[in-house]
Amino acid sequence: MKRRFAVVALLPLCFASHLVTGQEQAPLQTDVQVQVKYNDKRPVLFHARLEGGGATLRGSVLNLQGGETVLVSLHFDYNTDADIALDELISQIVVSTSDRAGNEFSRVTIDPNTVPLNPNRAPLYYSATLYRPPRDGRRLYFARIRVFGNYE
Repeated sequence: MKRRFAVVALLPLCFASHLVTGQEQAPLQTDVQVQVKYNDKRPVLFHARLEGGGATLRGSVLNLQGGETVLVSLHFDYNTDADIALDELISQIVVSTSDRAGNEFSRVTIDPNTVPLNPNRAPLYYSATLYRPPRDGRRLYFARIRVFGNYE
């Protein structure tokens, strides 16, 4: 009986390295901060390149009717003339809103489950609705988009 206990007690330790490895964060490929005025009625557009390759992110931030929420729309594309190009694996997208002082107000994490963005193939689209910070006499707030992933 004591031998079984020792084996069972050591068994979780055998898998500990796999658990730690599975939780590693993919590299940050882009970090975009968009300045948005509270009274903007049109989308605020932005564009960024994902580090390490030719994939691009285009998007918009739109104040929604009612004045409490904002819609962040993302469009990933990957066009290249290279003979050999690696797939872009997007593992996580973090979208947040913050006030001018940098205090985060709302956050959404999108887990694309490592969906590949293939070169010269279909683009990928994501969107998120977040609360924007209270106005409190301010004229603007920020939307931040961070993309984590890797070319493989």
